[in-house]
Amino acid sequence: MPAISSYRSFWAALGAALILAVIARAFLLISGTVSFHSDEAIVGLMARHILAGERPTFFFGQAYMGSLDAWLVAVGFQVLGESVQTIRIVQSTLYLFVVASAYYAAWVLSHRITVALVTALTFAIASPLLALYTTATLGGYNETLIFGHLLVALGFGARAGNKPVDLWRWGAVGLITGVGWWANALIVVYALPVGIYLLWRLWKTDVAAHRFTSRIIPILVGLAGFMIGSAPWWIYALQNDFTPIRFFLPDVFGGREIVGAVIPTVSLETRLVGLFLFGLPAIIGARFPWAGDYFAPLAGLVVAAIFLFALAHLARQVRANSLLRPGAAALLWGIILVMCALFLLTRFASDPSGRYFLPLTLPLGIALATLAASMPRKLIGIGFVAVPLLYFAAGQVIAASAPPGFTTQFVAQTHLPNTDDARLMTWLEDHHIETGYTTYWLSFRLAFLSGERIRFSAALPDKSSLDYTPAFERYPPYREATDQAEQIAYLVPSINIPELDAALIGWFGDQGVTFQMAQLGDYRLYYDFEPFIPRPPLPFIHGM
Repeated sequence: MPAISSYRSFWAALGAALILAVIARAFLLISGTVSFHSDEAIVGLMARHILAGERPTFFFGQAYMGSLDAWLVAVGFQVLGESVQTIRIVQSTLYLFVVASAYYAAWVLSHRITVALVTALTFAIASPLLALYTTATLGGYNETLIFGHLLVALGFGARAGNKPVDLWRWGAVGLITGVGWWANALIVVYALPVGIYLLWRLWKTDVAAHRFTSRIIPILVGLAGFMIGSAPWWIYALQNDFTPIRFFLPDVFGGREIVGAVIPTVSLETRLVGLFLFGLPAIIGARFPWAGDYFAPLAGLVVAAIFLFALAHLARQVRANSLLRPGAAALLWGIILVMCALFLLTRFASDPSGRYFLPLTLPLGIALATLAASMPRKLIGIGFVAVPLLYFAAGQVIAASAPPGFTTQFVAQTHLPNTDDARLMTWLEDHHIETGYTTYWLSFRLAFLSGERIRFSAALPDKSSLDYTPAFERYPPYREATDQAEQIAYLVPSINIPELDAALIGWFGDQGVTFQMAQLGDYRLYYDFEPFIPRPPLPFIHGM
């Protein structure tokens, strides 16, 4: 903690950053421009099932991304009731911990309140990317950022030795890494450089007395903490044919991927494009995660230049005397390099949203803070900070002011506005239809919004290519209920996917069935089939 003389300044600066974060988040929530989709709905459904006694280990239908976020949302449901608003309140509360933990990590690395404050401000006045994925949950990004910041702070202060005062940090680092690994494997971006840093510290520390035990015991304590924290991951793996490992290493195990999601393999050229033209621009606010074009590109170039200047300044601090404590700049660069390497070397490079780059917010924020603090004139330093923050704020305002608003859908065809959801659910209830076949992006959203009175199977493709994978059926009981029901409907987002609409009509004709049709805004329903109900498998879909 800071010295007594700066104690009040430490907490005042943190308080100021948190107040700004609360104000910014309140405006975003009040705007009502963050749309609700099935990925987020599944977290809500998992929380609902947890309160009913189920104990899911991972995100429904997956063998990765643990259920920690759903457990936290379940607590929110218990206190505030089941609603989209409760999910957003839980995520926004976690977001405040993201801001606070970033402040603490920056202070640990610098022992400078100014550096900690500027870093926290880059989280409080967030880029559209950070604002989106700390408001709408996809299963654990808030928690990953919190855990990552704590790893940096605790790992940087860990020392060699076998005294309790030293070992608790090693145990905490291991425990946080373990829980983080279960919750979201993105924690590796922090854990790997922190682990390398800790081993380097052990090697360099002079522990002549009891040399072996002083070096090996901290490692054993850290490993024990990791195994305890990641226990849900290992238990599930042992009980389910090692599916979590098979997901991450499909080439090693061979065979068709059946453990949660089909993630396409992309070329190195595509990965480089994703890194430099999609991911990095998104993290500095120059591209909205759901859009392919750039936001205010001239201003974005200025912001990019500032961050490049800040990174160059951070690179010089690896060896030179700096505003950071010895080793801090190298640790931050380790996070940056590991993030970029993992993106280029793994299949997750196929995701163009930029969300996997969220861990870079901390090193970028600290780099910006140290650059500003190093300026000979205070006004210049303020300018270096103000320009990116104003750009972030403008991005949030512009994104909230025009369609589609804030959306986690980076493929336009899968973005289905919530405008007609209430009307659709009323129609289904009036016609006594509780089950049917639809796309993934409607199935789970309707299930959550209706309190699972409406349970549609995700049996239809979600894009005009008509590609389909069984992984869309995240919760098999919905398919079972629909297959057994005597009154069902086919629900199609006809405006977004007219190809699916046309394919269904052709198939119904081939089957020799008649039907009724209803159009509700963007949605089209087919129901009252005679003389029988046509059911999947659908001959016109393409397997993935």
